Amino acid sequence: MEKISLIGCILVLCFSILVFSGVRNARSDDVGRIEYRLIKQWETVKGLRVPESVLYDACGNILYVSNINGRPTEKNGQGFISKVSLNGKIEVLKWATGLDAPKGSAIHGNKLYVSDIDQLVEIDLKTGKILSKYPAAGAKFLNDVATDALGNVYVTDMSSKNSAIYKLNQGKMSGWVTGREISRPNGLCMEEKRLVVGNSGDGSLKAINLADKKITTLTKVGSGIDGLRSDGQGNYFISDWKGKTSMVTASGKVIVLIDTTSSKINSADLEYIKTKKLLLIPTFFDNRVVAYEVKRDAE
Repeated sequence: MEKISLIGCILVLCFSILVFSGVRNARSDDVGRIEYRLIKQWETVKGLRVPESVLYDACGNILYVSNINGRPTEKNGQGFISKVSLNGKIEVLKWATGLDAPKGSAIHGNKLYVSDIDQLVEIDLKTGKILSKYPAAGAKFLNDVATDALGNVYVTDMSSKNSAIYKLNQGKMSGWVTGREISRPNGLCMEEKRLVVGNSGDGSLKAINLADKKITTLTKVGSGIDGLRSDGQGNYFISDWKGKTSMVTASGKVIVLIDTTSSKINSADLEYIKTKKLLLIPTFFDNRVVAYEVKRDAE
């Protein structure tokens, strides 16, 4: 009788542990691990030339892809921007030309802003023609770009010798944030009152208050942060150039969604279209853009 009671207690204890475990795993801070998955939708042909970033233009319902077309710091004049449809067709391979090594981009009004090694390039969205070039004094490796509601343009310089974030305001480019807290900044994500930054130097996700430039650390990622986009629900998609694409949950947990590192397929400056739940990853030396539907298992 005592043996049966003991067995019963053990079974109850095991059941309780399982139930508790299930409840813990379903908590919102673990949502990325148990609810999100990527379902491949399409990929472009390998006709792109070292695609570094993808940007969605909601007004034109088109994707702009920055093609380095050479080495990341090579001033060869061969870089260009492509227009790609939302089903993966390369509509115009060389829509905007005359660039060196274009990387991150952002849109404000009818203009496209693209980083290009040591300058920010302003392009007419209607024609693809270069309107202006804004040199960033001291910049070595300009990377991602973001704009705020007022039309200010922010661009990171992730070079180790000049870790900085620049700001273009009314046609004038100047240094905005520097210092030890900003170490090799890369990916940018603009929010209402703050700029979220992927800090590659110390592998952290940080936020800069737009009003007073106060910097706070959101979480420690532990790797390079190339692409950075919000899912609109408090989580962030990030990419590590080597090939890892992850989600950072609202509580700071890092959940790997896909890892193509062993296949030597890069994951560069990604884009996320909230209305379509579509994640777009440029594969850099693999010369494609790959699109994934972001699926929640609970849906």
